[in-house]
Amino acid sequence: MDWRAGDFFTLPAKSVSRHFARQDATFYYVHDNPILSYLGVTAAEPRFRPTLFAGDVVREELRKVMSAPGATNKNRVSVLLNNAAFDQTLTITHTLWAMFGIVSAGEVQYPHSHKSVALDFVVDCKPGVYTLLGEHIDRKTKQIIDPIRVDWEPGKAFVTPPGMWHSHHNESNEPAYILPVQDAGLQTYLRTLDIQFTFRV
Repeated sequence: MDWRAGDFFTLPAKSVSRHFARQDATFYYVHDNPILSYLGVTAAEPRFRPTLFAGDVVREELRKVMSAPGATNKNRVSVLLNNAAFDQTLTITHTLWAMFGIVSAGEVQYPHSHKSVALDFVVDCKPGVYTLLGEHIDRKTKQIIDPIRVDWEPGKAFVTPPGMWHSHHNESNEPAYILPVQDAGLQTYLRTLDIQFTFRV
């Protein structure tokens, strides 16, 4: 499997992999051991084939979403990385959900929440992009009460705890890109992810 900067790939349980590079490379690596440990189980068999999501293809799909009618009225402009083996849950593996999204210059993605943990990886941005997180929402103003601010930096990752309201803000002059990976496969299968929005969806 040949990959380049900006690509995404998944490897199934029980696989053995070796990586080779002609120059230094860095992975953002997420696995599902926490949920397996909590359930007291081990991964006994592969559930899907090794899968590559080419970064240029993903970005082209995102461009199509951005130019679609009504895209500016959506809370989130993004594409799901859906493994064909999991068309019911639209997840990247049977346990993990992933999305490649954009927050355009000057835009705000209004407060929303979900019941899965999000490991948010900042793919690219300029200074002035940040996320606000808080446990409660003002039902009149639809704003987060006493939020914590997390400033984005390219290559930085932060955690959005389950059920916590969060909003993304881009006060820079350039688009910002983010890749949240969530332990949402089981919750999506059970219909318990419970994504809630305050404004546009």
